[in-house]
Amino acid sequence: MEVYGLLASGGIYDWPVIKQISWVLGQVMNGIYNVMSAIGIENIGVSIIIFTIIVYMILLPLTIKQQKFSKMTAVMNPEIQKIQKKYPDPKDRNKLNQEMQDLYAREGHNPMQMGCGPMIFQLVFLMGIVGIIYYPLTYIIGMSNISDYTDALTKFLESVQYSGNYLQLGILENWETYRDQLVAQMPELFTADRVEAINALREGMKIGNLDMTALPHWKDGVIVVIPIVSFLTSLASTGISMLIQKKTNPAMAQQTASMIMMLLMMPIFSLVIAFRVPAAVGFYWIVSNVVAILQQLFIAKFFPPKKSQAKLMIENTIYRRSREENLKKTKA
Repeated sequence: MEVYGLLASGGIYDWPVIKQISWVLGQVMNGIYNVMSAIGIENIGVSIIIFTIIVYMILLPLTIKQQKFSKMTAVMNPEIQKIQKKYPDPKDRNKLNQEMQDLYAREGHNPMQMGCGPMIFQLVFLMGIVGIIYYPLTYIIGMSNISDYTDALTKFLESVQYSGNYLQLGILENWETYRDQLVAQMPELFTADRVEAINALREGMKIGNLDMTALPHWKDGVIVVIPIVSFLTSLASTGISMLIQKKTNPAMAQQTASMIMMLLMMPIFSLVIAFRVPAAVGFYWIVSNVVAILQQLFIAKFFPPKKSQAKLMIENTIYRRSREENLKKTKA
């Protein structure tokens, strides 16, 4: 199989940037799925796991860089606090900002570069993979002309009283029941090769008794495990991240209330959203959280905070002295 075309019409996932990102990531997911199919593993869950591991391997250098920035801020924190105490009056805000800028210039540190890279990177990939999950027939099967049949497919799903909001997932969810009718009504769309591919994909969208195309609901029994595990793994990932940051920057230990709020905010958000999107999205979050936890433990093991801080202080001292010598030579 090969991925053709871009997303069919679908709100935010039809926006040019998101559409292009989803197309590129769809190529990657399609390649993973094809390789796994070639060895007899036609399962979207396995493909998501491999995809996520690849994403975090790419993300690792950015994450390490982010950790270094955090450690550098912790090293500079005493100097920052001195400047803040020196100018407590709001009227002296300009002087405070100027001294802060001078400090950053002396230390060769740019706080504007901190924190955003990995977060934006993860968000981009999340949007891309959600697009793939919403439109598996476009990306994984390669049905480039499916958008031409949007109206016909919508009417068909309405006639069988499908109440979901996701056209392609609706087709997959009802595929076993209405396959023959769909083939009879739209033979140009559902060719023999595509029917065979959809049959395999439909089976691949199941992990045990869990249907990855379904929206989790409390009344649907075992499927609610997806949002719950997503919440728990997100909580664990956020908690471990904060523990590591506290070791890096002890001043954070004093921010108890705000830290608790941050600890709970993202996990609760993932819990709520996981009930509003197909289970495959929640499954991706679970895998992503588990890989993130392993990544954080790896970084903490091989880049321990105290050792990294000491190394940064030495590197910063060398950099500052070299900068000062170059300035003296320039003036001379």
